[in-house]
Amino acid sequence: MFEKDIFEDNTDKLIEIVKSKGMEAKTMPYIPFEYTGTIVDRAQEVYSGEDCVVFYGSINFGRKLLKTSWVPGVYLNEKAYECTSYYPPLSDLLLHYDNFIMLPYGVLKDKKEDLFNRFGSRIFIRPNSGTKEFTGFVTTEERFDDDVKLAGFYDVESDLLVLISSAKDLIREFRFVIVDGEVISGSKYRDWTGVPDDYESASYVMRWSKHIDGLCDDQKAWELAKIAARRYNPDRAWTIDIASTQTGTYHVIEIGCFSCAGLYANDLEAIVEAVSKAAEDEWKDIFE
Repeated sequence: MFEKDIFEDNTDKLIEIVKSKGMEAKTMPYIPFEYTGTIVDRAQEVYSGEDCVVFYGSINFGRKLLKTSWVPGVYLNEKAYECTSYYPPLSDLLLHYDNFIMLPYGVLKDKKEDLFNRFGSRIFIRPNSGTKEFTGFVTTEERFDDDVKLAGFYDVESDLLVLISSAKDLIREFRFVIVDGEVISGSKYRDWTGVPDDYESASYVMRWSKHIDGLCDDQKAWELAKIAARRYNPDRAWTIDIASTQTGTYHVIEIGCFSCAGLYANDLEAIVEAVSKAAEDEWKDIFE
């Protein structure tokens, strides 16, 4: 089940692959502010409650569809994607583990001076949750107030737990897809070379990097993804982002749910095959 008009860079190809393997692929629009019960009823008119279904789309839609009785339905084990859940088992692999604290979003401005005294001239801020109430960003003392305000544009609750750390100098980022503990595919997706020296000119992470395509051919990134997959298992299918740094090290940036993750230049056929098998196995455990 694909959400309509989401992940337009690869949805058509995914649908083509699904159908080529003899499975159904249908799309469904997300209607903001529609009652969860209405969405569930609408969804289960497309696929019944006893169908083997995998959802792929936005987090907001996925959250609503968790209420369906589809198996597996949505690979979105929210608690498992919180930093507070995966930081302990992945500790020494993490990009921001060496020096971080957590605070409620509502106290960030009051703690501005303390934060820059502790972490230096550039700091990184992200939500504890994996559902992206705002996009993690790097900021400076000059831009801090505006950036924190912008992060809260979509009515971020004051008690939302956020992680604060010193900013890191990256080279590349990679996204891997993991199914049943096996790393299925990896893709390059962001390059940090050529970052401007004037860090005061921008704050949000995307402004200092460029998008890149292609399968991941970096063996060190692959190996780190495999190590992380052996240590942590949040879902039957999930994603992990790995970064290489300017000091030559490799680290886990974050993990995420499969159902709501961009796949970039990953091997879509291998992913469809692996996820479909995992979904069918899970369905058979219940209905056969």
